[in-house]
Amino acid sequence: MVALLIAFPFLGLVSCRWSALLLPLVGWPLFYLGLNQAWWGYGTGDGWQFAAVLLTVIGVGSTAIAIAVARTFPRGQFKSHGPAAG
Repeated sequence: MVALLIAFPFLGLVSCRWSALLLPLVGWPLFYLGLNQAWWGYGTGDGWQFAAVLLTVIGVGSTAIAIAVARTFPRGQFKSHGPAAG
């Protein structure tokens, strides 16, 4: 679960593409589908639907913020030009 919370924004940051917002929209429902089918873990408990919706919203929001930050600062803007002159 923590891996998905970190992976989706990271992939959005690296790709800089708005299409990366599809990752949490597909990934979280698949995660909970797997839990329900006992493909991994021990299934879901009461109120799992609320957790699924909450994590999907958090995933989309954090990925959108990561993409926006990545698009604000173009690649190579913060390249090091050697040691600072002192």
